[in-house]
Amino acid sequence: MLISTKVLENVITREKRNNGAIFTIKSLKTDKDYTYRISRKKFGEKWFTFVRVEKGYLNFTYLGSYFKGNLYNKRNKVETPAAKAIGFVLDFVEKKKFDFLDEKMEMTHEGACLVCGKTLTDATSIERGIGPVCYGAH
Repeated sequence: MLISTKVLENVITREKRNNGAIFTIKSLKTDKDYTYRISRKKFGEKWFTFVRVEKGYLNFTYLGSYFKGNLYNKRNKVETPAAKAIGFVLDFVEKKKFDFLDEKMEMTHEGACLVCGKTLTDATSIERGIGPVCYGAH
C-alpha cells in the first residue's frame, strides 16, 4: 500500500516503544528500493531510533542508530547506500518536508501498523499505515 512519508514522523518521534515498523522506500529517480525495519527504545531518559535493512526476504541486518541525518554503529558513521538513503529520509521527516519526500520517492508498508506492528484490517488504517489505537494515541 502506497502511503505518505508523513507517517514516518509517528515512527521516529512517538514517545513509546516501537516494535519494529517495516516499510519500503523506492527512489522515483533511480528506481532503487530498500526495505527497512525501524524500532524505537528508551534507555534512561533518552530515546533511540534503530534501523535495520532487509538483506533477504524478511531477513534484516542492523545498520545503526539514527542521529541528525546519519546512522551510527558503535559511534562510527555508516556510509552504505541503504544507510545514506534512510538517513536522508529521516532527516527530511524531522524537518517536516513530507511533500519534498513524496515527490522524490514512494513509500509502502506490509499491512502492519508502523507503530505497534499489529496487522491492519480496515481500509482507513491500511491507507494511513497506522491502526486506530496508535493513530488516536498521538
